[in-house]
Amino acid sequence: MHIIQPIRTWTRTAALAALCLAFAACGGGAEEMKSAAAADTVPLDTSAMAVARRALGPDVRMAVPFRLQHRTAQFVAAALPVMEWVPDVSRSGNSVGPGGHELVIVEAIGDSYAVHKPGLYATREPFLPRLDDTATAVPADSAQIARMMGVADADGDGDAEVWAAQYRAARGGGHTWDVRAYERDDRTLYQLIATAKQAGGVDASAHSFSGNVAQNPAMRQWLAARVDELEAALAAMPAGGAR
Repeated sequence: MHIIQPIRTWTRTAALAALCLAFAACGGGAEEMKSAAAADTVPLDTSAMAVARRALGPDVRMAVPFRLQHRTAQFVAAALPVMEWVPDVSRSGNSVGPGGHELVIVEAIGDSYAVHKPGLYATREPFLPRLDDTATAVPADSAQIARMMGVADADGDGDAEVWAAQYRAARGGGHTWDVRAYERDDRTLYQLIATAKQAGGVDASAHSFSGNVAQNPAMRQWLAARVDELEAALAAMPAGGAR
């Protein structure tokens, strides 16, 4: 499921015009209007974090810029915290718990933007302990978040994809990875669900790819390699570490 929020049309120019009308209506003088106009000449901050927070608010924890060929817009992949159990719109019956993050895409042209929600979620586990109290927990920093989501040119076509991973421990041992990569240009979501048996790691025979991966062999290879990297990082964790 792909959700797009409407493009913002309230620009600084329109805001300035409204402000000047308000000054005039309230009897404000020319000096006040000059001050407002001067404030509007301050250069717009186009850093990835500034763009993401203008579109999504102050809770953005990570912001990664990326570009697409033949597009003039600025793209930012932004991580937003999940503060309660939410349904996973891309996998029926699955939910993401508190402490996880949703990766959304902000598409900006000047100070207008659109927000795309392709259904990319990352769990807090296994590299951080399960979060039961969202009120007192210390938020994950961008370095920790980047272990489970980010931006990469997954299929080597010159356009970046955004990706995220979920981890689920199984009763009686073993675990499952759910790794997704989203191609913004044609709005395609690729997925790999890989299951590891108890202390046995992930076997290639336990890979379940989304059907569209068959048309993109490079993406298939990248998803499998990402699972291998996550497995290696998990195996390297000290005994008693978060899982």
